[in-house]
Amino acid sequence: MLDMRLPDGRTGLDVLADLRQIPGFREIPVLIVTGSILTEAERASIAKLRGFVFFKPEGFRTIVNFLDRLTGRDHSG
Repeated sequence: MLDMRLPDGRTGLDVLADLRQIPGFREIPVLIVTGSILTEAERASIAKLRGFVFFKPEGFRTIVNFLDRLTGRDHSG
């Protein structure tokens, strides 16, 4: 998401901040997958907006296991 550039120049972080302003989207976990090196300020902004960062290439199973823990879903099977 952070790698995405929209035609108006916004970044994925801008989009995440906009989403958090919508009441129905405030608490939905957002996964950000990036190939970029993030600054400490970007990491802090993502954490403040309750986003979770995975760096490319990240294994599918790692992300699924994280979502299972986040949602409390049993992933033992």
